[in-house]
Amino acid sequence: MRRMIPSWMMVLGAVSLLSLGGCGSASDMSMESAMPQAAMDFAVGGDVEESAETANAEFDTESGSDMPASSDAALETNRQLIYVADVRLVVEDFSTLEGKQGISQLIEKHGGHAADMSIDRNQGRARSGQWRARIPVKNYRTFLDDLKELGVPEHFRETTEDVTAQYVDLDARIRNKKQLETRILELLGRTVGKVSDLIEVERELGRVRGEIERMESMFRSLKSRIQMTTVTINAREERGYEPPQAPSFGSRISKAWSDSIYGLGEGLKNLLIGLVSVIPWLVLWVPAGGVVWWLWRRWRRWRRRRRDG
Repeated sequence: MRRMIPSWMMVLGAVSLLSLGGCGSASDMSMESAMPQAAMDFAVGGDVEESAETANAEFDTESGSDMPASSDAALETNRQLIYVADVRLVVEDFSTLEGKQGISQLIEKHGGHAADMSIDRNQGRARSGQWRARIPVKNYRTFLDDLKELGVPEHFRETTEDVTAQYVDLDARIRNKKQLETRILELLGRTVGKVSDLIEVERELGRVRGEIERMESMFRSLKSRIQMTTVTINAREERGYEPPQAPSFGSRISKAWSDSIYGLGEGLKNLLIGLVSVIPWLVLWVPAGGVVWWLWRRWRRWRRRRRDG
């Protein structure tokens, strides 16, 4: 008698073929690949493209295999870039950065938000602060132009990471997994068999859905980094600050004289502070030292009388 193959084995076989096709056709995404570019001028304008055309992932219904976007499709897609900038500002009065026209208001004006902020107001030191802002890419250059109006840009650094290949690859993998999920649902609807067989198919369906949710979370995170630029702003207060220039002979003499006068003043201040800090110890040890000295004198006299007598 001819032995019949159970229907659940046929379903699992079809699911395995679809899973191998979907997994083998997509390459692993590597978030580490980056292509940093030279930092741009601080005042350069121009918007950065924030929208991208996703690659077309064709699905071969006859063979049941996935056909994800190739590397050529990535070249046809608008470049997906992640910008990260670091700015150091020197301001005459730090309170201007905390006022109505300060950095926090400037961030909100350009549609961004402050991810982190810290301000140092320690006594005896110049005030300073740090802001880490998330700015929409379309307002990024305008934000930098307005930021330099608040103070002197002492330092600016920008890094650019090209994630076009990762963007296209992840988008294609999500499309393929969703099509695989649809196929499994269709097979599950046509399957008639034991409850245990249906549980096996549903378990495979749950695994595919878990992969879809994981990749969609990664895709949302990637899109957020593309659409929102991270700008770190370090600001410090310095009165009479001037950008460094090549010093002349006269300026070098003037600076040496100023440094000498400043050092003399600081030395006198430190000497006075040292004397003040010693006074409590003098009040304690001078009387004790006087008593010891008096006892020592008495002891010497007693020794001398005993020796002479």
